[in-house]
This record gives sequence, C-alpha cells and structure tokens, in this order.
Amino acid sequence: MAPNDSRSTHPNPPVELNVKQVVLGDLSFQTWYQSIYPEDLVKKDNELLYICRWCFRYSCDVDAYVKHTHTCEHRTTPLGTQVYDHGGYSVWEIDGEEHKLFAQNISLFAKLFVDHKSVFFDVASFLFYILTFTDPNDPENYHILGYFSKEKLSWDANNLACILIFPPYQHKQLGKLLMGVSYKLSGWERDTGLVGGPEKPLSEMGHKSYVRFWEERLARYFLTRLCEHNDSDESQSQRQKGKTSKGSRKKYPQERISVQKLGHATGMLTEDVITTLKSMGAAEPDTKPPQSKQTQSSTEAEEDSGQTVILRKSKVLDWAKTHKLTLGDPVREEGFLGDYALTSTPEESTIESPEEDE
Repeated sequence: MAPNDSRSTHPNPPVELNVKQVVLGDLSFQTWYQSIYPEDLVKKDNELLYICRWCFRYSCDVDAYVKHTHTCEHRTTPLGTQVYDHGGYSVWEIDGEEHKLFAQNISLFAKLFVDHKSVFFDVASFLFYILTFTDPNDPENYHILGYFSKEKLSWDANNLACILIFPPYQHKQLGKLLMGVSYKLSGWERDTGLVGGPEKPLSEMGHKSYVRFWEERLARYFLTRLCEHNDSDESQSQRQKGKTSKGSRKKYPQERISVQKLGHATGMLTEDVITTLKSMGAAEPDTKPPQSKQTQSSTEAEEDSGQTVILRKSKVLDWAKTHKLTLGDPVREEGFLGDYALTSTPEESTIESPEEDE
C-alpha cells in the first residue's frame, strides 16, 4: 500500500524529543512525542531510530538493523491469529501475554505518535489487533499499517484501549476500519445486548475521529431501517393498486425513539449515542408528557424506560447526502474468520432526496 505523499508532521510537536525521526522499513518520518525507550539502548536526543516493520524491534545502529531485517522470523507471516481478511486488508489478534516482546515494542513505537496514552510494559492483560495490507501481486510481502489494543477484561465496557494508524498511512479511512472491527469483535451482535466503546478520555483528535465514525454508524442504521420500511410500504401499495404512482416523492416522518434502543442496535454506549445525535443535528429532546402505563403499548413502555428523542429522518438523509455516505459498511461481514465469522451480508442501497418531516 502506497503511503501518503506528504511528510508526516504534527501541527504542534513538542520541543524536546528523545527520538526525532524513525525509519520503518523503507519509510522515514518524524515523530510527534516522546516515548520511554530504555536509555541504555536509545540515548537522549537521538536523531534516528530504526524500527523493524514486522516485529518493531528497534536499534540506533543501521548495520544491526539491516542484519536483523534479513533474518526476522516474522517477515513473511504476521504474529497471531487472523480474524479478518478482505480486499488485501487483514486484522491479526495477538495475545500480549504470549507475545510480550512484540506487544511492548509496538506500544513503545506507538507512544511516539500518541500523547495521551501510557505505555504498558505489563501487556499480559491486553489483546493487540494489527492491521496489515498485502498486495495481491506480492503475497509474501505485507505491511503493518496500524493497530488497536484492548483489555481482555474491561469493567468499563471498553472495546478499545489505544488505536493508531501509523502516520504514513493516515487519511485513508483506515481508522474507521479498525474502529468498526473493534465493535464487531466486542460481540454485541452475537451476545445479548453487549455494548461498549473506546476507553475515555479521548484525545482531541480521537474524539473527532470517533464522532465521525459514530455519525456514519448511526446514519447507516437509520437509513437501512428506512429502506426496509419503504420497500415494505411499496410492496403493500403495489398489491393494493397494482402499480406505484409516478412522480410521487416519499415523505420521511419524524420518529420517537429510545436512546437505549439505538445503543443496543448499534453496540454503542448511551453517552456516545447522545454525543453523536447532537453532532448530527438530527434529533431533538422528547418533550411529550409520558403516557399512563394503562394506555402505553409495549414499545412505548420500553422507550419510556430510558431517554427518548425525536428523530427527524429528513435530517439524517440530508446528513448522509452531504457527507456522501453509502450504506455499505467499510467493515465487510464476510471478511471475518473463525469464531468471528458472521452469516449475513448487507446489501448496497441508494439514498433518495427527502421531503420535509410530517
């Protein structure tokens, strides 16, 4: 995979860096932050650090680095178990307890570009998921583009602890791919109502990236439901009239919906759903007085068990058109392997222009 043409620079790099530049394979780029590499191996104010692009072993000596790359045991096959594979992109699960040195090395490397996360030398309680790309024309040559980590057991429902797409590969939508994989692997689709989200607090960049990811996630959910509803209405209309009236435009009414229900449907925490709806401007607080339990339907009773909002479907459609959203999830369900393999595959749909809410 070709890296970005532009140089990898941070807008406000720290003044003092213990490593100023790294060589990763055949790429060289600047660092953004300090990392706590052992001082007996990496001296302070080191200009250049050589990193093996397969195992992340590091060295200040170019000869030692070159010698290692010729013999690295991971040069043809990544560590761990492959859990996702589609379109040349693969995700591999690595147990920090089984591969402690790799986990520590990639954490030290990531700290050069992530300011708000600590390096975990005690990596045994974490799983690491590395994203690789393999050119079909060169199947024995893979590139690690980034990774995310997560705790094996999180009491805070975190499905991700740290995420990084390496600077040369950023701005290619790869972060969204890893975020999507983290939600799929968390098991919310296969278990009963298991929801989660990234470890907080998020950095400014992380918050911005996640809000955009959540916006697309909710929009796809709304629009998929809308398309299914419209298909059902059209089928019923055709059965009644024998044909669909030409020139008519669909109307997309508002809907009263439970925030908790949205969370369970998308695997998102309630707080993340609320943040996203506010950012999209597609929902308003529900000011309708609650009905008595005697007059409520079972659906209404379920909605009143938590916070509800008024969703304006035309606003969702406007957002989707403005951001050129497609219904196809960038994480392809048919790409999951082994225990994570899923059976259903989403279909592509088109987005029609909306009328005003009724």
